[in-house]
Amino acid sequence: MKIWFKKGLALLCAAILCFGLVACNKPQAIEGSNLDGSNKDYDTTNLYITILHKGYGFEWLTKLAEGFEKANPGVKVHLNTVTQNEAIKGEMKSAAYTNTDLFFDIADMPKLVQEYHTYFNNSQALRPLNDVLESEIPGENVTVGEKIFKSSLTDYTFTGKDGETLYYGLPYVSSALLLYYNETLINKTLGEGNWEVPNTTDELIALSKRLAEKDVHWLVPGGLDQYSRNLFAANWAQWEGYENYLNFYEGVGFDSSKNRPTNNSGKIFEQTGRLESMKVMYELLTPDNGYVLKHSAQLSVGNLNDYQKFFVDSSYDYKLAFYPCGDWLMQEVKDNSGVTESDVIKTMRVPITSSIINAYDEYSGKKDDKLPNINDDATLSAVIDYVDGNGELPAGVTEAEVEIIREARSIVASQSNMHGVYAPVFSNAQTLANNFLIYMASNEGCKIFKENCIGGFAPYAYDYEGVELDATEQTILKNITNAVFVAEFSFHELFSVAGVRPYLNGDSGTMESYVLRPSRKYATAEALHQSYIDAYSGKKWDNYLSKIGK
Repeated sequence: MKIWFKKGLALLCAAILCFGLVACNKPQAIEGSNLDGSNKDYDTTNLYITILHKGYGFEWLTKLAEGFEKANPGVKVHLNTVTQNEAIKGEMKSAAYTNTDLFFDIADMPKLVQEYHTYFNNSQALRPLNDVLESEIPGENVTVGEKIFKSSLTDYTFTGKDGETLYYGLPYVSSALLLYYNETLINKTLGEGNWEVPNTTDELIALSKRLAEKDVHWLVPGGLDQYSRNLFAANWAQWEGYENYLNFYEGVGFDSSKNRPTNNSGKIFEQTGRLESMKVMYELLTPDNGYVLKHSAQLSVGNLNDYQKFFVDSSYDYKLAFYPCGDWLMQEVKDNSGVTESDVIKTMRVPITSSIINAYDEYSGKKDDKLPNINDDATLSAVIDYVDGNGELPAGVTEAEVEIIREARSIVASQSNMHGVYAPVFSNAQTLANNFLIYMASNEGCKIFKENCIGGFAPYAYDYEGVELDATEQTILKNITNAVFVAEFSFHELFSVAGVRPYLNGDSGTMESYVLRPSRKYATAEALHQSYIDAYSGKKWDNYLSKIGK
C-alpha cells in the first residue's frame, strides 16, 4: 500500500479544460471506464482511494489498506489524502484525470448526489452500493446490510427511477455525538459519591448549577454553536419519538387545525418537541444562569485545540465539567497536542428531556399523555435506571411506557450521515472496491478501525471483545450500543433542494447562537420557537415549495 498525492499538472489541466478553454458539461471518459459506455471492471490489482483528512485522521484507513493487501496477495491500495472537500469535487468533475475508485468524504450526501448529477449532465455520477450491503461477509454468516447500524443509513437512501431503494454511499464511522464529562474534576469539586450521572435534563440542570457555584462550567467553544445543537436534536427526538422526528425531515406537518398529518406542510416547525428542547437549551446555555464558561461563549476563540486541551487536562486554570462533542474528540486532541488518552474524561448519552412526562402523539389529533403513570422527574429517572438495568420498575408503570422510555434512551445524535464513502461511476476496479468495503465491515476490519482511530467506532455490530479500549472509549461503546442515530437529515427534497433548515430561521445566526449571546434577539424559548414558525409560514413556505415544483 502506498500513499500518493495529487498530480498538480493533471489537476491544473483539468481546471483549464473545465473552467477556462472548454465548457466542461460532462467529465471526459477514462479509457475502459463506465463513462465511455464499456462498463469494464478490468483492474483487479490496483485500488485507488481518496480520503478527506479531518477529525478522525487517516491512520485507520492506512492500516485497513495494509490488512486488505495482506488478505489479497498481489493487490495494491493507493491512498490519496486531501484536506479540502473541493479537492474531491475537483476529481469528480475531472474524471479523465483521476482513477479514484472510492472517496471517503465529509459531506451532506443527498445534496452531494444532486450536485454530482449536474457534473454528469443529470446522469448518475455515483454507482449504487446495494451489492455491497447484500454481500455476505466471508466467515461471518451475515451480510453487510444485516451488520450495519440501520439508523446510520437514513441519509444514504435514495429512490431509483423504478421505485427501487438505492444506496449511493455508506457511512464509515458511527460518529456519535455525546456529552463528555470530567469525572475526576466533578468528584474533586463535589466529593466522590455526592453526585450521580444525570438521567434527565432536570438532573443535568441541577448538577450544572451545583458546579457553577464552585466555578466549574460547561465548555461551548468557538463560534458559539460548537456541537451543542446535538443536545437539542437528541432532546427533540426523545420528546417527539423517533417516528415523529423523522416526520419533520419527511416534510410531514399538520393541517390548519393540527389534527392530522399533511405532506409538505410548513407546520413541521410547530412540533412541540422542538419547543421543549429549546427550553432545555435556554436553561442550560443562557449566560444568565452562568453554567457555560463565559470565555467560551463570549470571547473570540482563535484556537479550538487549546480549549479541548483545557477540557481533557485538569491542570489548567479553566475548570470544565461538560463538553458536547463527537467521538472524534480524543483523536483530535492527540493529533493536535499529543495527548493519546484520558482516564478522567467519560461520556454519557444526552439525558432524557424531563418534560417527556407530558408528551403526547401530536400526529394522532389527540392530546392523551403517552406516559400517564410517570408523573414526576424522580419516577422518570427511576424508569430510566430500570431501562439501563440498574433498578426496579416503579409501581404502576406499564410495559408500553417502558418501551417509550427505552426508545428515548436509545436516541443518540450522530454525524454518520456526513461521514460517507462513495464510488464514482468511472471506477475501473468496482469489484475490488466492493471487496474493500466488505472487508471494512468484517470483524477484522472493525477491529483494525478501532485500534487505529481513537474514540471512533465502525458503524457495525461488533462486540470488540479483546480490543483494548481506554476509559473514554469504554463509555462511548456503551453509549452507542443499540443506539438509534438522529441527525440533521436532508434526504427529502425540501431540505436537499429547497433549502429548508431546521436550525436557521432566516436570520444569520444559528439556534444555539440565539441562546448563547448575552444580547440575544429572542429572550425566551417560546419567542425563538415562534420565529421558526413565522419564517416558514404563508408565502415564505410557498416559496420553498416552488423550488421543488409543489
